[in-house]
Amino acid sequence: MIRFGGPVFMADEKAAGAGESHGAQGDPVLLARKHKEKGFTAAYVPKIDINDAAMIRATREAFEKEGIILAEAGYWDNIMDTNAETRAFHRRRQLEALALAEELGALCSLNIFGSYCHGNGNSRHEALNFSDEAFEDAVDMARYFIDAVKPKTAFFTYEIFPFDITDTAENVERLIKAVDRRQFGAHLDLVNLINCPRAYFASGDIARECVRRFGDKIISCHVKDIKMKEPSISVILEEVPMGQGNIDLKAFMRQIEGLSRPVPFMMEHLNSEAQYDAAAEYIRKTGRELGIEL
Repeated sequence: MIRFGGPVFMADEKAAGAGESHGAQGDPVLLARKHKEKGFTAAYVPKIDINDAAMIRATREAFEKEGIILAEAGYWDNIMDTNAETRAFHRRRQLEALALAEELGALCSLNIFGSYCHGNGNSRHEALNFSDEAFEDAVDMARYFIDAVKPKTAFFTYEIFPFDITDTAENVERLIKAVDRRQFGAHLDLVNLINCPRAYFASGDIARECVRRFGDKIISCHVKDIKMKEPSISVILEEVPMGQGNIDLKAFMRQIEGLSRPVPFMMEHLNSEAQYDAAAEYIRKTGRELGIEL
């Protein structure tokens, strides 16, 4: 069952980019109302200090009152940083993000696996990220976050990413089995699984494979579009506004709508509120064609 959502814009806020939090900031009642005005039934976790108990309580109550699911609390810094002090700092912050998700009643906290480098793990890539060692580190980290926080409702998830060991549906399934924790789930970003021409032309099949392999563990989703540059001899894939690329949105929506639990379907990586409004209308129109009301 799809619960549709995306960023909202308060005052002069700018759109978040890749590797940045999409959560807004401000009065929780106004934030929840803004999501309701947009017709959203799911929201990114707002930017809140884990130590601000009053704000956490007010936010949870405001979104519950409007019937809006808090989907995900993302932390987008490198938890595999090769500098020990920096790595420890980011892992403490990831623990806080998972604890915040639990306190808010949000479905999950997520991060990418990261990269064996010092600095930005979203854009600096290493061959070691695909190794058996990386897989083992991903398992150990997930267990560490979950065992330390002991969440009862929130899940820890890795966002699928083409530059590490979460780059295929098969690997995500392997991770779920290896981590072996009830509160470890899957975050499905279909575009991030499109990493070659073969996948580009088969995104619907990939969506179906994900649901077949780990559908019962899908906690939240990102929805966006991708286009392969043509003419070009080398492969260049670029995110584009919804409807301008080749992602099989209908297949993706059918698969998520068919799941037994409500799953957030969250827009991201657009440049303005107007672009998000246009994307939302395109996604809703596609849903209506399928008999899915968002």
